[in-house]
Amino acid sequence: MKLQAVTGGRVYASRGRTIVASGGDRAFEPLGTLPNPLSGVAGLRYTLSTSPPWRSAIEWVVGAYQTTNVWPITDDVLVATVWRQLLVSHDGGRQWQRTHQLPASSGLAGVLPTAVCVREGTIYLGEYPLDDDTTPRILRSVDEGRSWTTVLELPEVRHVHAICTDPYTGELWVTTGDRDAECHIGRLRNGTLETVGGGDQRWRAVDLVFTPSSILWGMDCVYTTRNRIFRLDRADIENETTRPTLGVGSRSQSNPRGHVSSTAERERRDSSPRPTSVASVPNSVYFGATLTIDGTQWVVFSTAVEAGGDSTAPDRSVDSTTENARADDRATVIAASAVSDFTEWYELAGFRTRTRPIEYVDPGGWFPISNAYVFLGADAKRGLVVNPFNTATDHGRLITVSPGTIARVADGD
Repeated sequence: MKLQAVTGGRVYASRGRTIVASGGDRAFEPLGTLPNPLSGVAGLRYTLSTSPPWRSAIEWVVGAYQTTNVWPITDDVLVATVWRQLLVSHDGGRQWQRTHQLPASSGLAGVLPTAVCVREGTIYLGEYPLDDDTTPRILRSVDEGRSWTTVLELPEVRHVHAICTDPYTGELWVTTGDRDAECHIGRLRNGTLETVGGGDQRWRAVDLVFTPSSILWGMDCVYTTRNRIFRLDRADIENETTRPTLGVGSRSQSNPRGHVSSTAERERRDSSPRPTSVASVPNSVYFGATLTIDGTQWVVFSTAVEAGGDSTAPDRSVDSTTENARADDRATVIAASAVSDFTEWYELAGFRTRTRPIEYVDPGGWFPISNAYVFLGADAKRGLVVNPFNTATDHGRLITVSPGTIARVADGD
């Protein structure tokens, strides 16, 4: 089972293309199954990669892999991506319609789980193409997913990692990657992406976590030996008055993506505020959550074990990517509280990766193998929900971590 969302005390998850939900103490109940909207060879590939028993056979060789994202917009409206299809349901997940097709090079799950958010009834989605020839876009729907329009094209970046709503200001924040010049954290303002910071791997983030006084994130970089967690104080953001923007026309079409002029890159880097490094971990940081325990705010992050190298790594790093990526074969969950200003971090859980049979017959890494993740969800009613995925133990379990457990870990119990 893959965790999809925790909202209003209700937990949404998926088993393959079947969407399930649970509220309160009730067991999971199926809501509906995502259809196969394709035909011919494409439809067959879709079925083989997303449906049992064929999917189970593939996963036995390469490890469990993601094919489905689901976002509950309201109780009745759900948005989903499967492969390159963007689907919507207006009856709580029973019936689905395809309303948009994602770029051809999108991955099996279409976009990242962090790439959709809602603000004032408008749904936003950030595309995740994997080639260097497609310009990623930020899309918007004002009619509950029935139609989509382009808000912004981002020719300077490879793809969008996340679109997040700041709960304290209502602003939309965006993260992008992957090469140094493509890494940005910024706000969607006036039809452009106003960058807060960018230009190197410090700003290569997936999820953002917001507190009243700061924004926190972790680096998503396979080829570094340590990924740092950063805290950027809101006061430092607002003290910067002039910010570069990204969008259509901000890059000469004669320049390859991610290779802006050295002068422009230097100006962007110099104009960025300086985030504070508050921790470091061996693996990439993907997902984040917040919860309040006895009046104190906690921030939780999870790391992923990425199974291969990074095609966007600098040449000097190519030979060491696999070694660095597998330096720690555990996907972990870590937490810190506002008491320490998020500088003291505690490990709540760790899950080792699965052994994949393909690794024994393909030591050169020619065939893809799956990453290990820990999906996170939290709200005031449910607390923290942890979902290890493609791990040696507890794969697919939904584990509730009580506030008391987090407090005891912090106390050293």
